[in-house]
Formats: sequence, C-alpha cells, structure tokens
Amino acid sequence: MVTSRSVLHWLRGALFGSLLLAFSSNGSAAQTVEIRQWQGAAAVTRQPEQIVAGTLSEWRSLWGRIGLPAPDIFEAGQMNAIGIFLGARAGDGYSVNILSASRRRERIVVVFEERMPPPPPVNSDTVIVSRPSQHTIASSNGFTATAPAGTPPPLASRAPILGPPTSPWAIVLINRADMPVSIEQRLFR
Repeated sequence: MVTSRSVLHWLRGALFGSLLLAFSSNGSAAQTVEIRQWQGAAAVTRQPEQIVAGTLSEWRSLWGRIGLPAPDIFEAGQMNAIGIFLGARAGDGYSVNILSASRRRERIVVVFEERMPPPPPVNSDTVIVSRPSQHTIASSNGFTATAPAGTPPPLASRAPILGPPTSPWAIVLINRADMPVSIEQRLFR
C-alpha cells in the first residue's frame, strides 16, 4: 500500500539526489587535484613569497630560491608549480604544511598553513608576573623581587631563540595547467 507519506519521502530523496548531482556536475563543488610536494627549512631567500610557475625557467627559479637544482620532471604547458617561502624565522621547528589542493569553480586553489615549534617548557621553579607598574619575580625557594615601574621585563620572560635562523619553504607541482592557480594561507584553526 502506497501512502502519501511514503510518496513524499521518495520525492524528497529524488529532489535531494538531483540537486546533489546538479551541484557536483557544474564545477561548483571542490574536487581534489593531484600534486607532488617538496619542503624544507633552509631556503636561500629570506623574504616571504608565494610564486606560481608555469614555464621551465620559472620552475628552475623556484628551486634556485632554495639553492638546489630543479628536478627534471616539469612539463611546460602540462603542469604548474607554486613556491611558498615563509621568510626568515628565529629558529628550528617552523614549516609549511600543505592542507589541500582542489579545483574550485574554474580555479585550482592550494591551501597551506605555517606550522610553528611548540612553546618552550615552563620552568616550574620560576614564575614571572608582569603588571603595568612593576615586574615581580617569584621563585620556589621563597625569594621575591620587585622591579620599579618603567623597568623592562626580565630577560626570562622574552621568547628564547631556539637555534640558528631558518627560512621554511615548500614547492608544489600541480599535474595540470588548464586553470589559474590561487594560493591561500589558513591563519587560524
């Protein structure tokens, strides 16, 4: 027995399915794009840059920014490449993390984020409290000292340099050249 409720349920399903098919077939939905990537922490260039390369000379220029010869795999007219250079950083632990490469409408979009080193461990023996008028240093041995107003915070409260400066980078090879390429950086999770 067919009820009006079962017909309504079938119609909703058919409508949803046809809308889903129409949405995905017109190119509005994001589609994953095949990529190959390389990354490191010691680019020659110290300036932040995001560069799209479509020619063999631009491909070689990307690799020149990190001081390495370009792999002999780039096919001009068939591929695009992007270089993401974060610029100089204060120490180790910074990197480029490629989150996705997808086709959105009539464009290829590569999304990345900067990974940072974990914060340094907190020394449980010393606690630094900063107040507008004074800085107080309290130690687990009971000693407390107060600096007069206007004195800069103690050196211990400043971020330590974790090592020699680095310049993180990533190069992404996109196996198509039929659409323009955009690069997006995700700043917050």
